[in-house]
Amino acid sequence: MRSLDHLRGYYVNAPRSVQRSTGRLLSVLPPRLLYGRTFRRLQADIERSERDAAFVEEQTRAQLAALFSMARKTRHYAEQLAGVSVDSPTLSDLTRLPILDKEALRRSVDDMLAVPRSEMDEVMTSGTTTGVALSFYLDKDRSVKEWAFLTHLWRRAGYQHRDRRAAIGYRSVEHLRNITSRPWDWEPGTRELRLSPFRMIPPVMDTYLELIERYRIAFIYGYPSAISLLAAHARNVGWSPPQRLKGVLMMSEATRPAQREVIRQGFGPLPILAGYGLSEKVAIAGEIPGEPDLYEFEPLYGVAELVDDDGRPVERAGEQGRLVGTGFISMGMPLIRYDTGDLAVAVESPSRDNCWRLRVRDIVSCYLQEFLVTREGALITPTVLYFNNRVAREFQFVQHEPGIATMRIVPEQGVTREELEPLLRTINEQGGGLMSVELDLVDDIPPTARGKRIMVEQHLDLSNFGLADG
Repeated sequence: MRSLDHLRGYYVNAPRSVQRSTGRLLSVLPPRLLYGRTFRRLQADIERSERDAAFVEEQTRAQLAALFSMARKTRHYAEQLAGVSVDSPTLSDLTRLPILDKEALRRSVDDMLAVPRSEMDEVMTSGTTTGVALSFYLDKDRSVKEWAFLTHLWRRAGYQHRDRRAAIGYRSVEHLRNITSRPWDWEPGTRELRLSPFRMIPPVMDTYLELIERYRIAFIYGYPSAISLLAAHARNVGWSPPQRLKGVLMMSEATRPAQREVIRQGFGPLPILAGYGLSEKVAIAGEIPGEPDLYEFEPLYGVAELVDDDGRPVERAGEQGRLVGTGFISMGMPLIRYDTGDLAVAVESPSRDNCWRLRVRDIVSCYLQEFLVTREGALITPTVLYFNNRVAREFQFVQHEPGIATMRIVPEQGVTREELEPLLRTINEQGGGLMSVELDLVDDIPPTARGKRIMVEQHLDLSNFGLADG
């Protein structure tokens, strides 16, 4: 039944009262039945795509034909596609089309809709990780499709459909941010323990660890910044991970080596799997097991490209390029050759030999405010200055002037300013005269509207220091 294809999306986006009344009923349904025919078909297709290059080619042609057919109905794409056969398009046809940047998307939303707004879901992003706040539209049935790809990637870490997850930080936990509200919820319909990333203080994190045991959580899922905070707390209080805990799944932010180490210290030697995805639904990738920071893109989700500043393919291993995506799971507002705003280093180009799966490493956002500017105008990452320690629970750099920054620090319980001075001296020594850092002790560092934590609150325009605009 096609209604089941929409069921997960309806439930996830439903009012809290609806979720409470229907969650227990949904929890008893077998997952493969719950998610519907589209989910089951996609799961089978994704598995086949890993071993059958001809199948990937056939599916890509069919999906491009469907996407171009929808796009030709729009004012934005009609002229671009005038000379393209929508019945039998090729990847060459796709790569001849212009790249769509975020500012053009912002200006052209109305002209890009192939169906009425009423048939779509409006999605808004805050611009925290892209530099450009956006409002756009997605198909109502994309949730179950996204879930098929996401759970397929998680299987690399041992995930099974009935496994329970603790989710720290994404849209569904925004209602938990209020300091007067309970900072967690159990969602039986999705088998999720939802933990607010806005309340990462020791007493609340004690509760989170107890809940992970009480609800028999198998996987912790969410933002690396929030998960590593919880893991550091678990390490500091000597928490023993329950045997049911099988792994850590991370999305939405780059995962740093220091964060992986803290997670291992707090949660034990569990599989840690990072994924890459976007609100715009144009590309999705997962890490290769045993190869941290090596990502493989799923070709049935969309066409992922790595291009240089002139839009030419980046194919030589070790070279950096921009990630561009053409999405297949939502076509009511086609996004063709969409510039994600992210950079990556080429590892292996798509080919018949690898079933058309692009491999990259070192994915970073060229918009993300995660750089400091030195006195000389060079860009450095804050990890160059800051190192893992046991005196600061959270930190954030704030910069208004090249070569000078303030470091906000939330100290560990009982740590005094005097105990933080050696850390500050070391950071300034690391700066080598190119960066001068001052200390600002604070009680907390508020996350963004979506619960993410940024390492640098940057007030300088980084495009003036060699970082490309979007």
